[in-house]
Amino acid sequence: MPPIQDPCMNETALSGQPELLNVVLDHLPQGIVVVGPEYEVLAFNRTVDVLFNLSGGTFRIGEDFREIIKIWVNETGQDEAMRSTALARLAHREYFKVELSQWVRGEIRWVLLTHNPLPGGGFVRTFTDITEHKRLEEKLREISRIDSLTGLLNRHTFFESLAGEIERSKRYGRPLTLMSIDIDHFKLINDTFGHPAGDRVLREFAQALLSCMRKCDHLGRVGGEEFAVLLPEMSLAKAVEAANRILSMVRLLVVNESISGLQVKFTVIGVAETHGNSTFEQLVWRADEALYRAKREGRDCYKTME
Repeated sequence: MPPIQDPCMNETALSGQPELLNVVLDHLPQGIVVVGPEYEVLAFNRTVDVLFNLSGGTFRIGEDFREIIKIWVNETGQDEAMRSTALARLAHREYFKVELSQWVRGEIRWVLLTHNPLPGGGFVRTFTDITEHKRLEEKLREISRIDSLTGLLNRHTFFESLAGEIERSKRYGRPLTLMSIDIDHFKLINDTFGHPAGDRVLREFAQALLSCMRKCDHLGRVGGEEFAVLLPEMSLAKAVEAANRILSMVRLLVVNESISGLQVKFTVIGVAETHGNSTFEQLVWRADEALYRAKREGRDCYKTME
């Protein structure tokens, strides 16, 4: 038979629970807000203030949560569309979760909001800071887009960009030029000086390309020693000027090998301009054909295909 408990002891234990509950809530990493049927704030913890960094006293017992939403919109860089959406979501009678970005303490912070309706009306919302998770996602996404050796776009991402720019060129009737670039006799570099020297050639050539192209241009490594440059809003005539700049720059480029100096003098460039109805395949084919012509007709030069 269980021991008989002292009623006074029960009353004492129960009287201490609200304070204990507040301590527990304030030590949770998630922000918590409990909102009643009339949108009045019934409870919240300190983490909410830390996550949102709103003006002092914004979260108060009895405060209308709709007014807090409006303050959040004004102070964290949201727009009117977000304001309308956030207010509309208050009436949801089903559980949901959503990720939100906000401007807090001079930087973009991300929060995962979960909405849990309560029986009889009202809801509990939890807010979890997922900023580091989102930054890791972005870093991994960026890694998946970039060639790890040169820092340029990888093949998949470059051709994805090319497809998008072709559609934009067609839609607005704007010029678009593609360069196909190849480092000549690259196998000979690897065989003579070793693969580490070949890697240095690729890296320094990529950096040299970046230094003489516009910020809006797309640069990619699309094969072992094959590169491509996509030039939005640039005609073939202007692209030829860019090709000459690249050739002049490469003729002066010296890559130091650990034993002897290695000078890169073997870049060839093929240039092709898209036409009004050019497909992805047609533009790539013309740029490649221009490249093969440059190889056949002397190397260290460019040829064009219109």
